[in-house]
Amino acid sequence: MRKRWKFRAVDLFLRLYTGQKGRLASRDSFFQEQQFANIVIYSTTALGDFMMNTPAIRAVRQRFPDAIITLVAHQKFRDFMEGGEDWDRVVYWNSKVKTLPVLIKELKEKGKPDLALILHSHEPYDYLSAVMSGAKYIFRDNYSDDNPWRDRWLTNFTYGFKGHLVQRKLELIAPLGCDISNGAMKVPRPPIAKVAKSDNQKIIGFQMGASSAERCWPAESFADVANTLLKENPQASVVLIGGPGEKHLENPFIEKVEPTLRARIHSQIGKTTLPGLIETINTFDVMLTGDTGPLHVAIALQVPTLSLFVTEEPSSSGPYQDREIHQVLYGVRMALKPGSLSGEAMKTITSAQVIACLRNEFSIFC
Repeated sequence: MRKRWKFRAVDLFLRLYTGQKGRLASRDSFFQEQQFANIVIYSTTALGDFMMNTPAIRAVRQRFPDAIITLVAHQKFRDFMEGGEDWDRVVYWNSKVKTLPVLIKELKEKGKPDLALILHSHEPYDYLSAVMSGAKYIFRDNYSDDNPWRDRWLTNFTYGFKGHLVQRKLELIAPLGCDISNGAMKVPRPPIAKVAKSDNQKIIGFQMGASSAERCWPAESFADVANTLLKENPQASVVLIGGPGEKHLENPFIEKVEPTLRARIHSQIGKTTLPGLIETINTFDVMLTGDTGPLHVAIALQVPTLSLFVTEEPSSSGPYQDREIHQVLYGVRMALKPGSLSGEAMKTITSAQVIACLRNEFSIFC
């Protein structure tokens, strides 16, 4: 088990801190509770993780409309999170142990939480902070099973679930009496209405970066798609999106695009805020991407997508709503495919496959 010593140390500390051997209130007492007035929700990891948490967050707000809901998020998402309708305030935390005192103080500003929901965060400091803030009940979506030092402090946790992450979060909160029938993701604030375009004017978005290099489809493959599309549809254009750390992907792509077509390539890599990214994605007719945060933003905005999966399972993190407007190509790794078992696994999906899917399933070439 990763970080076993940390879990043991946190367990020992909490026993000394609370004077108890486990959770602050029993599971039996939880079933006697009907209302919670002060709720803390943790979602401190990546953009895509947060987006897949939004159906559960909305369901909690609908179940407890009068509760004070505090969202714990990472500082880098400040301009994205502010003003969201499903929480009352946001507390920012970098998941580091040295910043726990500040986090705990902020969590207690509205009094001790009645309930902490840890949808996606970094253990063991997430549940440590929840216990130290005085949260009576703690729900946690565990990404690993059978950790007694952690689980004895949790009222509810997921175990052995096989399925989509959106549904797993919803199942976690079902014992609260939440309606978990709506699995649609949402952005914190709705985007500006789309500007009308002519029928043939098509915009395809390319998200070339990903959370790790092994999840990135090759730049030259994106260029193959761009060359084919832009030659066949003179009114089509390509918009590149991504964060500042993905700027290095731009030049290798541009170099493979035919010079006469480059004027219709527009790069927004590293140039937009997260709210700006939402507005940009909302203009796309289709987005081509791997398993990324912007994929889930596009899905929430009901922008059609073609997503490429090899190292991750689309059944866990692929499109879960409006499936009729989304397509997934799932590359299979095997011994007879050179490189598919290494860091070049994304090459198992060819540009010809992507072009064929775009041509057959979307109206982007028209």
